[in-house]
Amino acid sequence: MSRVCILLVAVTALFCPALKAQPASDSLEKDARNASRAGNFREAAVKFEQAATAASDARRRGRLRMQAAYATLNGGNAKAAREILLAAFADDPALEIVEQLYTPEFRALWTDARAEAARAIPPALPDLEELKRASEEKLGDGRFAEVVYDLGKYPQDKLDRGAWALLAEAYEKAGRSDQAALARRRSLGETVAITPLPAIAPPAAGLPGAKATPADLLTFGREALARGDAPAAQAAANRVVEVEPASSEGYRLLGDSYSARGEKALADAMWRQSLRLNERNEATLLSLAGLSLEAKEFDAALAFLKRAVEVNPGNADRLTTLGRKARGEGDLKTARQVFAVAAEALPKDVVVLAEYAAILYQSGDVDAALEPLMRAAAEAPDRAPVRASLAAALRKKGSLKEAEREYREALRSDPSWVPALKGLGSLLLSAGRPAEAVEPFRAALSAQPSDVESLLGLARAERLSGNVAGAATTLKDALARGDATILNEAGAVAYAQQKWAEAAGLFEKALAADAAITQAAANRNRAEAAARLVTSLAEAPVVPAAPPKR
Repeated sequence: MSRVCILLVAVTALFCPALKAQPASDSLEKDARNASRAGNFREAAVKFEQAATAASDARRRGRLRMQAAYATLNGGNAKAAREILLAAFADDPALEIVEQLYTPEFRALWTDARAEAARAIPPALPDLEELKRASEEKLGDGRFAEVVYDLGKYPQDKLDRGAWALLAEAYEKAGRSDQAALARRRSLGETVAITPLPAIAPPAAGLPGAKATPADLLTFGREALARGDAPAAQAAANRVVEVEPASSEGYRLLGDSYSARGEKALADAMWRQSLRLNERNEATLLSLAGLSLEAKEFDAALAFLKRAVEVNPGNADRLTTLGRKARGEGDLKTARQVFAVAAEALPKDVVVLAEYAAILYQSGDVDAALEPLMRAAAEAPDRAPVRASLAAALRKKGSLKEAEREYREALRSDPSWVPALKGLGSLLLSAGRPAEAVEPFRAALSAQPSDVESLLGLARAERLSGNVAGAATTLKDALARGDATILNEAGAVAYAQQKWAEAAGLFEKALAADAAITQAAANRNRAEAAARLVTSLAEAPVVPAAPPKR
């Protein structure tokens, strides 16, 4: 880990001394985002680093460290942010960002760090068996110089005897007898020290012969592009469109060639021509989407991605990844826009529909959230999370009868689904049916014993249904947590038991734990008034009754 990352972990101790008891990674990430939104960038960076340290997945660690770098840069320390970004790339070399979500300063830093990280990673060696197979074909075609280049640049200690034999043959036919003799000795298994082979310049690319088909030319062009020879790929593409003017793949290869040379405008023109010739060319659609994102043309990028998903639903991840990143950054407007497109492209995908609805609900547009939730419920009627989410939206809208039905449908599919149990319990409480709410809350608490909402819901349902002693027992062991809401509810239970002084003390503790719980102050005042009244009545002198009149 870099020096800056080590320092971040050290600074963590200032914010959270009890590291052994720190929350899970997702909880820390939530704290970090709250700190970032509040402008506390130093704290946010530390929290993001904590969340990364707690994460078990390397891709998640990389993403969280990237967020730590962004917070560090916003805090004014560009040098430290760069080092944290390098650590993020070490976790996940394929880490990506949605550029429009970040400042120009961070995008520039990101580009530099990614390039530096790429330079630090040695390129993967080609598969030797595949390289030998290709070399045999090239020797048969008389392409000796290419074999010399391909095998000659391969690390000598990685070549096996078969590869040395092929290289020896290529050297021999290329007229390099000294190198051929050396390679032949290695092919026979000799272990004597040898002088490294001289560097060999890559062969000049030559197009296939006149008898080559457009498919041959496209294959040649793709291979040339893969080894970084954009001019050869472009020459092959030009031959393709000469022979076959309506070739969508030919124009796509032209666009790819121009893109590799940095000529984006020409690449865009060629890709659009490719799309005109075949509007379902998936690779072209993805290339145009990437170019549009690079140009910050977000609407155009979404349109191309939508079409790519319609051609191949496997491309949905490209859309949802954009939306999830935006949502993770708190940009609900962009997330909503992306998932609206995804839902149009995949109208029967339950996961996409449910996530789109969640974003709409989070945005406060409950009415809009109902439509994708109803579609998802129709597609997957026995999926408890979907039915529970639909119930929550209906309840938020005020349709309590329909919400109760959906909660019960969710529990019919999965009786242990905690969000449905808690949602049904809360609905029953709000509807004045506390006795019916006891069992859902008890089941939720049994499934998640540490869940405060379930604990409070059960205690409140017991208290309001007349089982005050049961409510006191439910809360007894939880009082040590010092949670303000638990203390407030315990005060209400004590008040119901007419333990006025105890109730006042519990309300006072609730206020001390969280002054924002304003109802605790009113509750305390009522309990203190009741306690004073009882005391005054107890201390009042007894006045003897007047004798009866005669």
